[in-house]
Amino acid sequence: MKLTKLSTLVIIAATSFTFNAMAAETQPVATAISATQAVQTLNQYEKIMVGPVWITTGALNQKGETVANTDQGVSNYFGVAEYFADHTFKMLSPDGKPKMQGDWSMSEDGKTRTLVAKDASGNILFTRTVENVKVTPEEYTYRIYPNADSKTEYFDIVHKPQ
Repeated sequence: MKLTKLSTLVIIAATSFTFNAMAAETQPVATAISATQAVQTLNQYEKIMVGPVWITTGALNQKGETVANTDQGVSNYFGVAEYFADHTFKMLSPDGKPKMQGDWSMSEDGKTRTLVAKDASGNILFTRTVENVKVTPEEYTYRIYPNADSKTEYFDIVHKPQ
């Protein structure tokens, strides 16, 4: 059987269309698999953080006393945070303005959380690791030390899911 150039082009075009259509159909599946793999890589503490929006509800000093959200030692830690299964996060100030974004993780034992804040271009601005006090579906509390050389003075920053 002898094929003309036109017949050959039609066959090539049809084959290309079939492969492209198949690729388009499998892309959502690949995305779903990728999302599933990301969730599977979350440890038990990270799984708690993903899903709800976390709102800072208070701060306590080392004596267990409430510290006002306007106090210079804690005011920067108040806001709203959302943690995603792909290990990215977004934070807003209490009045809803963008505060920071980047990558996040929790240690396997749940004792620390690390944030890698990034600008809009993905450049690292800073890395902050905090000591976790409580990680449950009802509350997330971490501890900050105003003086890195002393563990005697600290603030516990308390968050509740929305």
